[in-house]
Amino acid sequence: MEANAIPLTARTLTPFCYHSLMVQSGTATLPELIGDRAVAFGLAAALGMTAARLGLPPKNYRMHLSAMPFRTSVFMTDKPRLLPPLTRRMNLDAEAGLQRKTQDMAKKGNLKDFFHVQEVPPSQVFHGTVFGLNGFDPFEKSGQAELVIRVGLHRNGMVLLKRTEKTEPTRLNAATAALFNSELPVERYCLHTIQLTPPMSLYEAAKEVSQWM
Repeated sequence: MEANAIPLTARTLTPFCYHSLMVQSGTATLPELIGDRAVAFGLAAALGMTAARLGLPPKNYRMHLSAMPFRTSVFMTDKPRLLPPLTRRMNLDAEAGLQRKTQDMAKKGNLKDFFHVQEVPPSQVFHGTVFGLNGFDPFEKSGQAELVIRVGLHRNGMVLLKRTEKTEPTRLNAATAALFNSELPVERYCLHTIQLTPPMSLYEAAKEVSQWM
């Protein structure tokens, strides 16, 4: 199967965060990247490839990614930034409908009712690549020159994807490659699910992801 490399810029339109790094009384986002899986699922949803359902399906990243007619790199920025800590509240009593014993634990651990997050700000520009399989092009498929995808916790963040003429080296996620039984070198271990490969040419990366079936 062939994969054609489509270099893209991803510009944040709204702040977003993930529970990536532990910080005092909360979590912070990895500011220098958007994960390949976040882009893949966000793009699939924007193209109408996901089904609305009441409950989430069993987690099976290999099966879900295999169903998509494209693969993605990690998206990187050279100027990482985070917004100041923001206080969030998890309203367990009024919204979650959890039992009293759970509410009593709310001030401990991950169920803390007040916690801090740090978000990626708007106007951050990331660079990455989408690899269309067998000629698939998300922009031609949608008939749009730009696509907006949702990322982050609860899909609260919006990111604008556009083509770019820059053919910079790209980084794949070795953790995603491992799902497809491909072992790639790791230059930086960020999280268990995000392990950055050394920079690769678009040709090398396209040749690699074309084998992720």
